[in-house]
Amino acid sequence: MRSLLALLLLLSCSLPALAEVRASLDRYTMTAADMLTLTLEATDQLEQRPDLTALESDFRVLSSRKVIISSHSSASRAVRTRWELQLRSRSTGKLRIPPLRLGDQLSQAIEIEVTGNLSPVRNRDSLFMDSLLSQDQVYSHAQLLYTARVFHTEALPESARFQPPQLPEALVIALTEPRSYETDRGGESWQITEQTFALFPSSEGLHTLRGARLVLAEDTNADTGEIALAPAESFEIEVLPQAHQSQRGYWLPAERLTFEERTPLPDSLQPGETFVREISLTALGLPADALPALFVAELDSAFARTEDVSLTEAATPQGLVSTRTERVLIEPLGEGGLALPAIDIHWWNTLSDRGQILTLPGRQLDINIAALPPAMDTSVPPARDTASLNGPSRILIAGLGLMSIISSLGWLYSWHQLRQLRNRDKAASQEVQAAQAEQLHRSHQQAERNTFQALAIACQQNDAGSTQQRLIDWGQQFWIDHQVHSLTSLCEAAGSQALDFLILDLEHHLRHEPARWQGDLLLEALETMRRRRLRNASEPSVDSREQDLLMVS
Repeated sequence: MRSLLALLLLLSCSLPALAEVRASLDRYTMTAADMLTLTLEATDQLEQRPDLTALESDFRVLSSRKVIISSHSSASRAVRTRWELQLRSRSTGKLRIPPLRLGDQLSQAIEIEVTGNLSPVRNRDSLFMDSLLSQDQVYSHAQLLYTARVFHTEALPESARFQPPQLPEALVIALTEPRSYETDRGGESWQITEQTFALFPSSEGLHTLRGARLVLAEDTNADTGEIALAPAESFEIEVLPQAHQSQRGYWLPAERLTFEERTPLPDSLQPGETFVREISLTALGLPADALPALFVAELDSAFARTEDVSLTEAATPQGLVSTRTERVLIEPLGEGGLALPAIDIHWWNTLSDRGQILTLPGRQLDINIAALPPAMDTSVPPARDTASLNGPSRILIAGLGLMSIISSLGWLYSWHQLRQLRNRDKAASQEVQAAQAEQLHRSHQQAERNTFQALAIACQQNDAGSTQQRLIDWGQQFWIDHQVHSLTSLCEAAGSQALDFLILDLEHHLRHEPARWQGDLLLEALETMRRRRLRNASEPSVDSREQDLLMVS
């Protein structure tokens, strides 16, 4: 007997616990025009949908929504599955919601009273929503793909549209237009209408993603106006912090990254000639404004400035494809070799979950000075002596004397011509160096004016994001003796406490409230600093011009 009791106890402990299903309503008395919310909750995590066949005789199912609820404690983790069903009655009077099957258990029956007159509405018995999610863990500012799907047996009205999903502090972009196709499900033919969205969360931690909603517009003579189907599911999304940060201070979580040299580089150049280098960076799974500046290196033997920066975005079913293209004007300053250094982009591969470095290889260009034309032969042929001498002695002496005189004159003439040629070469070299120094000075002035004009426009438009990039571009031209690649290095080059406070205010608004930033104070401070610099440099001294010539040489 004791052995039998022990065996029964062991079997009861080994059997899996069945999920208990509880049913509840948001009201127990309603009119025929009201919508009723029925909640089914199981004390376990269930994947299958509830069997709603028993409801079809008295109610229409307008939408269904699945929610997974989890609670953690130090000892255990509890999971519950909740289904929220929106119903509309087919008749009036006392109606009964029968027991519904969810998993292996049945809910209890519930009675409800419906009053009033029924409104003629379109039949939506075979219409429900579902959704797909790429992952439930995503890095901050990385891409999360969400696809909303509607299963229906009849064609949707043309006015049907999806409302985007909602995730706290996330950028939401529609990747595709709604598309429809047919599929077989449970032996029945269904039409599916779906749309894909990309979400880029910025707030770390655990958040709830509320699915998209489908809005259906009723006929104009109906009393219900619009009906919005609730999302199929809500998801718990964990937004992970940045895995690392590059030396330049950016964070690039992407699925794919490619570097491209768009224009062929010249094989050889001469000092003073210019060429344009066009490079682009393309990323899958990032918005375009997250891509960093590409050309940040200082060239020792050339003048370089960024002429144009273009950002493009293309929405695809696989995600958002963004491209940053930069056009850089480069002018060699002297002969020899011009080394274009390699460009390294540190990024985080979200598919393999590891950091990688994408490199655009460096290039070496030849800078040659054009060969001078060969010098003209200025030697004077010796003149012939046409005089006739009577004696051999006199002829010999006269010939030797004449040859000595002609040789001396030729040497003096050659020495004079050589001295003039050297003076002309020295003067021409000084003119070339002075012209190159003047051209370099004008190029710096033009680049500074162009970048400051773009910066002023960004400040006047109160565009915090654009102002940040334009400020760095202008700083590279204004403080050419410093390496300005970030706002921190710009503050170090400026050495102004007032500018430090204004840039701290800009960075604060970029992180929290970029739309509320005002750029008038920053623009006023920069204009004052620029006027002071330009006033001091309005009359360049001889020493500064000599320094420019030395730099060119």
